[in-house]
Amino acid sequence: MSKYNKKYVAPEGQYWGGNLVISDTPFWWKVDKDNVGYMLTMPDGKLSLTFITGIEEKLEKGNGQGGTSQPKKVVYGQNSLVPHNGQGKVDIIGFGAAGVVVWRQGSQTSDLLVTPNFGFNNEAGRWRVENHVRLLADTTGNGRLDIVGFSDAGVSISVSKGDNIFEEPNFVLAEFGYDAGWRVEKHLRFVADLRNTGRGDIIGFGDQGVFVSLNNGDSTFSPSKLAVADFGYEAGGWTPDVSLRFLADLNGNGLLDIIGFGRVVWASFNNGDGTFQPLKSVLADFSNGQAWYNDRHPRFVADLTGDGKPDLIGMKDDGVYVAFNNGDGTFNAAQKVVDNEFCYSKGWRVEKHPIFIADLTGDGRGDIVGFYDDGVYVAINNGDKTFNPAKRVLDKFSWKENWVIEKHPRFLVDTTGDGRADIVGIWDSDVYTLLVENFGDNRRGWAADKAVKYVASLYP
Repeated sequence: MSKYNKKYVAPEGQYWGGNLVISDTPFWWKVDKDNVGYMLTMPDGKLSLTFITGIEEKLEKGNGQGGTSQPKKVVYGQNSLVPHNGQGKVDIIGFGAAGVVVWRQGSQTSDLLVTPNFGFNNEAGRWRVENHVRLLADTTGNGRLDIVGFSDAGVSISVSKGDNIFEEPNFVLAEFGYDAGWRVEKHLRFVADLRNTGRGDIIGFGDQGVFVSLNNGDSTFSPSKLAVADFGYEAGGWTPDVSLRFLADLNGNGLLDIIGFGRVVWASFNNGDGTFQPLKSVLADFSNGQAWYNDRHPRFVADLTGDGKPDLIGMKDDGVYVAFNNGDGTFNAAQKVVDNEFCYSKGWRVEKHPIFIADLTGDGRGDIVGFYDDGVYVAINNGDKTFNPAKRVLDKFSWKENWVIEKHPRFLVDTTGDGRADIVGIWDSDVYTLLVENFGDNRRGWAADKAVKYVASLYP
C-alpha cells in the first residue's frame, strides 16, 4: 500500500466519503470474462483494486447506520458463481500456474501460495479455464470457504483449516467433470446449501436438467440425482447466451429455489431435502416471450424492499422495470420505476456499461448503480417501491476514461463493514488503488487463459 487519501472528488464539487489508497501503476490490464469468473493479466505482476467507499446520495435516505432491514440473502447466478457474503472482509483468491494464491485484506502485505494444487502447471494438476470450474464454498459448516474444483475426472475439495491453511485435495465425486460430458460453455455448476445444513451441496445444470449431489456431512457426497427434468441445455433448451438461471430463496423459507428467465419466468421451489417441485410459471414479463434479450436487457434477482425476499428487476429499452415479490415466490406484474435511464434507448449497452443492484445506503434495499460513458450513475431506492431519478455521482470509471468491460472489471461489495456497498475497480494506471503484488504476471502464470480470480470472504 502507498499513499492514503480521505476524499474522492465527485462531479459539481461534491465530496463522497472514501477510504482510498493511491498508487501509480503505469501498466495495462488484460481482463477476460467467461462462465467462471474474471481472469486478470498485468505484465508487472501487480493487481490494482480501486476502492471508493460508501457512495451515499444526499437525499436524506438511509444513513448507513442499520435499520430494520432483514439479513441479506445470497443469490447465485450465471455471473455470480461465488457470491460475496461478508461485510468488510474482502479477500482475493487466485487460481494460477503454481496453485491457489490468497491475499487477505488488512492482514497480508503480499500474496501467499496456500496449496500447490488446482493450478495450470503439470505439477499443480493441469487445470484449464476452458475445461474446469473452480469455486469457493463452505462444505463443512464451519463458516470458512473451501476450494472446490471440477476436473476431468470429477469433484475435488481442499478444506480450509483457517489462517490460510488448506488440506490436501480430496476426490469426493466422479461426476460433474469434463470426462462425464460437462462443459464450461454449456453447463452451470454451483456449490450451495440447499437444505439449510450450513454445508454446500453440488448443483449442476446439465444437458437433461438439474442434477444434485448432497453433502453427507463427513467430507463425502451422495451420487447425483436428477432433481428437475428442465432448466437443462437439452431439457428445455436453456443455453447461457439466451436464458438466465439463478438460485435464490423466493418465498422466504430459508431454502434456495431455482428461478429461470426463459420463454416466461419459471420457478422450481425447493422441498428442503434435495428435491424440487415441478416448474411453475411465476411471471410473463422479463422473458424471451416478452422480447427481453440477454444482449440488450440486463436482469437481476435482488431484494428491493428489505423484506428478505428477492424481487425481479430488469433494464428494457425504455427504462427500468421491477416485479415485486408477493412473499410467496410469485410476483406482481412488472412496473416501470426509472424512466429512460439505464436502458437501451438511452445508449446503455451490455457490452460497454456494467450495471449492478447493491445497497448503497445501508437500509437493506437494493439501489441501482451503472457505469456509463461519463461516469457512475445511481438511482437510490426510496423504500416505497419507487426510485429516485438517476443521478451521476462520480465522473470516474467511465467509458470515456477508457474503462472497458473486456479489460476493467468493476464490482460492488462492502469492504468496510458498514453495510454499504463500495466500488471495487481494476484499471490501467494512475488510479486510487489497493496494490497487491504478483497477481497478474504473465511470466508467473497469471495470464488470462490460465488463471481465475475471485473476490470473496474466505473466513467468517
